[in-house]
Amino acid sequence: MSGFVLKPSARRFTGPVASLPEDGELQRHRILSNFVKRCDNAGEFATEIGKLWDEAQEKFLTIGRYLIQAKTRLKHGEFEAMVASQLPFGRGVAYQLRIVAQAVEQAKLEESTLPRSYSNAFRLAQMDKIVLERARENNLIRCDVTRREIVDFLEIISAEAERRQPERERIAREIERLRSRAAVLADELAETKAKLAEMEAAVNTQPDRNDSTVEGHTQEVAA
Repeated sequence: MSGFVLKPSARRFTGPVASLPEDGELQRHRILSNFVKRCDNAGEFATEIGKLWDEAQEKFLTIGRYLIQAKTRLKHGEFEAMVASQLPFGRGVAYQLRIVAQAVEQAKLEESTLPRSYSNAFRLAQMDKIVLERARENNLIRCDVTRREIVDFLEIISAEAERRQPERERIAREIERLRSRAAVLADELAETKAKLAEMEAAVNTQPDRNDSTVEGHTQEVAA
């Protein structure tokens, strides 16, 4: 273990590993696995970071498998309650992890090529068989695939699907949109007409002050 420097608390274990209590061994393993060793060049840094990255992928897949088991074995309502109050993440993340694990268990995705990001793995797991095959042909089923690559690919798929839709369906959607717009405009027109009629009625019921003044002045001159 060259390069590791144990904390003083870890150095107290001087006997053989086999003689340590189980909880002590687990604690020692955790200390060693999480300890940051000294690296002197880019290759060493990349190696250590890569190992941790691979472990992170294994961990989220294992969590997903636990969630599948919990969903199956817990009584009705217990699974939801556990996710809501006892886990360090919410329902959304739990759902994504479970779907990814299901995709691996059902051989939809291979564990060896699973993206290291659970959110990217979830995007792949959500694809239907045809789209997933297209993604595989485009070399998107790999560990280091990026979110941007998947989003760009899905935008292309969406655009292609839009172009394949029959002309009749697109016209029908446009007719429905125009009908909705016409209904809104009709309501606005009716409201405008009602307000106009109300204002005209108010004007017509008021006496004309200029006419009254002129009529009074005429009567004075006649007298």
